[in-house]
Amino acid sequence: MRVVSRLWSGVGILFLLQGCGSSEIKVEGEFTDLAGEMRLLAVMPSLSDTLSIAGKVQAKKVEWRIPALDMPAKVWIEAEGRRVVEFILDQKKGIRIDGALKNDSVVVSGGKLEKEYAALRQFLKEKYESPLEEINHSVSRILGRSKRTSSDEKRLSRLVTLKGHYEYYRNVYIKKLVRANLSHELSLVLIEEELGDSVHVQRQLFQELTIENKNSYLYRILEKRLQ
Repeated sequence: MRVVSRLWSGVGILFLLQGCGSSEIKVEGEFTDLAGEMRLLAVMPSLSDTLSIAGKVQAKKVEWRIPALDMPAKVWIEAEGRRVVEFILDQKKGIRIDGALKNDSVVVSGGKLEKEYAALRQFLKEKYESPLEEINHSVSRILGRSKRTSSDEKRLSRLVTLKGHYEYYRNVYIKKLVRANLSHELSLVLIEEELGDSVHVQRQLFQELTIENKNSYLYRILEKRLQ
């Protein structure tokens, strides 16, 4: 579990951002090619419905002051009729979203949980997902042949087995990571985003969590979905 300790070192005290009272949350940013409306949205835990929590844009800049919500929360930005970026909102100030829309080069900075999750996503991509993409590409090429030789069939069988191994060990890694960090709020994101194909596993891991802040949008939405 040396990778686990490297990715999660320095976490220390949990973000116990329970309710923000009357304090507003500020999100800033600038988009070089923004032309039109941009909205920041979240799902309300009590309603399981989408709520637009900010929407003003001036001169390609955003400076949103968001009414109090229970952080951490998963939010996303929509612009020009499509979802641009999704991120974790976990602090009142210092969150920035900058970049260009046309080539999807939008960068979120400032959030602690978002930074940790981005580092983990990069690791998962390099360790598991990139190899899986190569395997899937090879499988597609073989299946696309009008005639397959016995060598093709053997290679196809090996590739399918290898794909299963990568998928299995990826899920094992995620589960071990969550169990090593049962009190960390990022585990909520891992359960929802990285183990979404198995509700039984999600529910089991969620029940094992020891997170103190049960008021956050992250916690309440996942709790409601896994009831």
